Amino acid sequence: MTNYISRAEADELCDGLIMEFAGKNKKLPDSIDIDRFVRDYLKCTVVYETIAEADKDCIAFASDGKRAIKIRINGIVSDVIYPKNTIVLDKYLLNKNENNRRRFALAHEAGHILANRINPDSPAYFHRFNDKERDYTIEDFRERYNLNEWQANVFAAALLMPRCVIKEVLNKFNDGKTIPVYGENVFRPREKTILNKIADSLQVSYTALVIRLKTLNLLNRRDISEYIQKELRLGGE
Repeated sequence: MTNYISRAEADELCDGLIMEFAGKNKKLPDSIDIDRFVRDYLKCTVVYETIAEADKDCIAFASDGKRAIKIRINGIVSDVIYPKNTIVLDKYLLNKNENNRRRFALAHEAGHILANRINPDSPAYFHRFNDKERDYTIEDFRERYNLNEWQANVFAAALLMPRCVIKEVLNKFNDGKTIPVYGENVFRPREKTILNKIADSLQVSYTALVIRLKTLNLLNRRDISEYIQKELRLGGE
């Protein structure tokens, strides 16, 4: 049975890992050097190849040394088995405008590596992104949202956005205050600007940042009616 790693455990573990990696007495930068963390601290090899799996959403892979991955080299697709603790990322992630996705994919695979250290029987897994234009089957969703994938995403968020770093960027961009959100997802233009600045500073996506802030209870939830009445000047008596 797979050992369950709670979000609280992952947060505490990743805080400790990042602090050890950076040096306990050093101030952490806003943007965690996930490439160096994976290479120098986790001692993993990272390679960029053209992944040719039938599922086009497969963009990254953490090898267990047993499972093969389909790679296209010079137009020829071959099954390749990489040594254990090799992370394979699709070459397209090297495009400049894919940097945030590349960093998250790398951190996600690092999450699988960490989970494997906790539970050595964990298999190799692909990291996928969801294509909004594609119709997914129930089985597709089961594979995307199983426990192992959830845990890897939790690790990825905690590695790229450790709690101590989130606290510092909130101090830097919002005077340490929580950020108002109306309902679950509605922000005023001022807060959207702040969120974009924080996301750029962390080198993560806007969406990933909002999810992380929700997880850490750092959004100040307000009733959607307040936004409608005060910002849109509609409704009310």
